Amino acid sequence: MNIAPCLSAKLNSVLRGVECTYLMVVAIACFNLAASAQETPLPPMEEHTLITSDSVKLSVNYFPGTHEKETVPVIMLHGWDADKASRDLQLFTAQYLQKNYGFAVIVPDLRGHGKSTLLENSSEPIKKDNWRGAQLAILIEDIEACKKFLIQKNDAGELNIDLLALVSEKETAIHAVLWTLRDWSFPPVAGKKQGHDVKAIVMLDPVRSFNGLNGNDAYRDKMFSGGMGAGFPILVAINESGNSDGSSLHGFWERSRRKLDKNNQHLQLTAYLEEKSQQIVRKREENDKYLAQFIGDFLTAEVFDRKHDFRWQERLLK
Repeated sequence: MNIAPCLSAKLNSVLRGVECTYLMVVAIACFNLAASAQETPLPPMEEHTLITSDSVKLSVNYFPGTHEKETVPVIMLHGWDADKASRDLQLFTAQYLQKNYGFAVIVPDLRGHGKSTLLENSSEPIKKDNWRGAQLAILIEDIEACKKFLIQKNDAGELNIDLLALVSEKETAIHAVLWTLRDWSFPPVAGKKQGHDVKAIVMLDPVRSFNGLNGNDAYRDKMFSGGMGAGFPILVAINESGNSDGSSLHGFWERSRRKLDKNNQHLQLTAYLEEKSQQIVRKREENDKYLAQFIGDFLTAEVFDRKHDFRWQERLLK
């Protein structure tokens, strides 16, 4: 009996089995690697206490980004006397922007709110109830403290401060434009930038004035109205239930920017909640996701996609 064909057939069978096993092992390994990549945990939220220029102990939550030196940093400002629902929405939005867009987001308790109620060397609580005008305007020092924190992260290679964006709510839209004008007023020092970093502002239900603090002059500044020959990126998001200030501000900017090239207007308006009369009432979490995604898409188009125009550079003076 010639056993060679039998051995050959058995050998081929064994080899086919080994090949299949090998391919299966490789396939499983590749699947596990892909699953591992998809399940890479996000950097955890950090809690910090910053000290402002006027000694306020500012409590902040920080969500680190994931694009290293191309990461867009975002400062989120809650409205005056913000309630727990507003605070929860901010934290949800911050986490959403981190997870889905890789942004680095800092969310402060503004002075007199939440955990930011003390001065550095005092046990006397900050009382904000009767603040008016200039006392309210000083809140921009809270934004400045957040930026200084982000500059440290910039120099550690964790983000690009030159891609900075602000997300403001109601009254703090005034502070966002006031501080942006201040940020763009700083000249370079020793050949290094120290301002001109804010590249976009998101305003949720912005107001023109409150408690003696008037933002109209800042809103009309040529930087936002298009008088500098370019359209500074602004997203106005309003609740359709009624926000006349938000609608009128958008209308003003839309008219004042008409002289710009249409592609250079960089101005958007969205309604983030539907009227009940339309019988399209989203669940709370669906509304929150809708708004966070709209903000993320806007900042991606207007800031992140321009990252090659604003290259990372070290910012702290040595």
